[in-house]
Amino acid sequence: MSDSNESKTTAIHEDLVAAIPYAAYLDLRIEQADEAQARIYRMPYRDELIGSPRLPALHGGTVASLLELAMQFEVLIAEAQTRIPYPVDFSIDYWRSAAAADCLCRCRLIRSGRRIAQVQAECWQDDPDRPIAFARADFLLRAVEGDNPAE
Repeated sequence: MSDSNESKTTAIHEDLVAAIPYAAYLDLRIEQADEAQARIYRMPYRDELIGSPRLPALHGGTVASLLELAMQFEVLIAEAQTRIPYPVDFSIDYWRSAAAADCLCRCRLIRSGRRIAQVQAECWQDDPDRPIAFARADFLLRAVEGDNPAE
C-alpha cells in the first residue's frame, strides 16, 4: 500500500472512531496490517480502565466493548457499510484477567449476507497465542433510506 493510500486509510479509520463517542473515549485504534493479515484493533491502557485495582486488571466491560466495537468496525470496513451495524446477538468468553496493558483484537467475518453479518473476535495483550477473551456476534445490516432490501 502506498504512503498516500495508507494515510487516507488511517484518516478514514480515525473518522470512524471519532464518530462513536465511546470508541473515542476508549481511544480505540485501527491498525492496518499488511494485505495478507487482518486489521488489528488496539485499546491503549489507561488507569481509568482498571476495574480491579488489587490485581490490577482492566474492567471486563472495557474488554467487551473493545471486542464489540472492533467487530462492528470490521463489518463497516470489510463490507463497505454506510451505517453502523446493529448488534442482535453478542457472546463473550473471558479466559483470563486483562492485565494493566494495551489490549489488541483481531476479527474474522464469518458470514455476511444481505441482512445479517456474523463475526468473531479474539483479544490478547502480549501474546496472540494467549488470548484473554473471545467473542461472537451477529449484526443486522441496516439499509440506507431509499434502498430496496428485496433487490
